[in-house]
Amino acid sequence: MKLNELEQKIWQRISSDLSKEVVASPDHVERMTGWCRKLGPAEGADMQSLVAGALVHDIGVLHDRKYHYVVGRPFAVEILRDAGLPEEKIEPALHVLESHSRYGGPNPESIEARVGQDADALEYIGAIGILRAVVRGMTDGSFNGRISDFPDYLKNLLKKVEGTFHTEAARKIGTQRIEYMRRFLERIESELAGEV
Repeated sequence: MKLNELEQKIWQRISSDLSKEVVASPDHVERMTGWCRKLGPAEGADMQSLVAGALVHDIGVLHDRKYHYVVGRPFAVEILRDAGLPEEKIEPALHVLESHSRYGGPNPESIEARVGQDADALEYIGAIGILRAVVRGMTDGSFNGRISDFPDYLKNLLKKVEGTFHTEAARKIGTQRIEYMRRFLERIESELAGEV
């Protein structure tokens, strides 16, 4: 991931702090930030606020997985200030953090927050999304590990993201990833039924 000097300071702290995290892992943060970089310019997003918010968006997981989008705020403020993010960019970056989750937090009111939520959603679906769903479910207890229960678990996850994209580019990518997941679901249900 190509970062400027300020972003590198944020990344060093984030990648170190999240190094042992398996769901909100540094590679997840890196991919989510990459999606923000791809989606943001076409939407007219302030890229400094957007990228800073993307880099810190999951820091709260270390303190409270369920409400990470709330408890991450003070830790993110410290990281952003220490890195030298201009003061006027901190609140917009924090709004990206607070509104990125589909499990709570405020609605994304800014362009940056809408892009951030879309970028995080793209990490929630497709082949990566399936793998992350298993890891997340086994980590937080929302999936019991029984293969026969996985189709319903995955269907419930899809309900969280379908029809919720804010940007046209993310909607197009997301539609393809959701179609892949539907094919996967059809296959696993066929295998569980002993049909293939």
